[in-house]
Amino acid sequence: MARLRVKNFGPITEGFNSDDGFITFDKYTLFIGDQGTGKSTVAKLFSICCWLEKAFFRGDYDTESFETLDFYEICRNQLLEDYFSEKTELEYSGLAYHFWFKKDAFFAQSMKDSINEYKRPKIMYIPSERNILSVVKNIDELDNLPPMLRVLRRRYLQASEHLKGEEIFNLPLSGYKALVNKSSGETFVVEEKSGKAIPLVCASSGLQSIVPSSLVTDYLASLSTVNTLEKIRILSDKTYQQLKLSLESESAQTELERYVTSGISKSISEKSLTEINTVANKFTNAYFMNIVEEPEQNLFPESQMRNLAFLLESANRNDANKIVITTHSPYMLSFITLAAKAYELAEKKVPSEEIEKVVSRKSWIDGNKCRFYQIENGLIKQLSTFGRGLPSDNNMLNLTLGESNDKFDQLLDLEEEFAG
Repeated sequence: MARLRVKNFGPITEGFNSDDGFITFDKYTLFIGDQGTGKSTVAKLFSICCWLEKAFFRGDYDTESFETLDFYEICRNQLLEDYFSEKTELEYSGLAYHFWFKKDAFFAQSMKDSINEYKRPKIMYIPSERNILSVVKNIDELDNLPPMLRVLRRRYLQASEHLKGEEIFNLPLSGYKALVNKSSGETFVVEEKSGKAIPLVCASSGLQSIVPSSLVTDYLASLSTVNTLEKIRILSDKTYQQLKLSLESESAQTELERYVTSGISKSISEKSLTEINTVANKFTNAYFMNIVEEPEQNLFPESQMRNLAFLLESANRNDANKIVITTHSPYMLSFITLAAKAYELAEKKVPSEEIEKVVSRKSWIDGNKCRFYQIENGLIKQLSTFGRGLPSDNNMLNLTLGESNDKFDQLLDLEEEFAG
């Protein structure tokens, strides 16, 4: 599993208080904390490091020639360029590469013992500013649109183009669907009760937030389930030619070209297929890494839980898929606890059909593959767990709810004392 150490970077001063400062990112990783504490900082930095490891692996950069200024430039794409200080320490340890930043210098090296186990991820960072894609037409014409939003915009267009063929998409909200007009490409939200289609630009803020997030997530999660040959067919022409030229045998090149043209996989021999699959590891993505800021954004509590269930289902479509979530919402933590408890009960041989009456089977998660972190005052702590990785109630979100109840009790005491 990938690990990240962060210290004196933006709002993260002390860093993680365990495991020599290394945060471990598991299949399901969730960060909670007040606004401005650094949840997004860690999530963005992790996405940068995962992307950079992938870039080193496929040969976009060479570790010997990659410089500190190159790292700064990549961080600028996530608007993190002002977070560095002379005390900043960053370190990332993956399967293919290990790199670190300290004293204004960047170093990287390949991990020879594990690089052969490395599988390329399709990395998607979905920022909280995603609503802008729903409300601003001709957004590509904006000069100062952050690069992370431009990337999300491209994926949103790809997902919308795909949806044009499917015609309609069931949103992870009760009573709503999305569709894309085949001629104009405009997205509409359909209310199931009335059948009325509303342009997304005129819809509620919750719909404007969830439509780009869910369409992109569903599209990329679907791609994570297709086989290697299908992934090759959707590569760019440039990448496909690079892959083809990397094949050693002419027969494998010929058979791959025949398949790409015809779509008939039976035309590829077992020997060529083995070679193609091996070479394709460098050019195709094996799984989907979804990094989502505030999935609860502008949503009613029930809708928040439906959205999280959808995100977990998407992560579960491929055993290798991973999801990282930042949140302010106690409902996010509550539902992920339910999803982990459902899995635990299934492991204890409780009838699955009974569990599914409470929590959909598709969103069950193994709590032992979850990591929960709380960020406060520059310090990152891992939340304690019980049972099969279930998060403890002793966390910032639940304590805030408890504080509200305690204050209400105090008001009741005052009412009894002075107005009784």
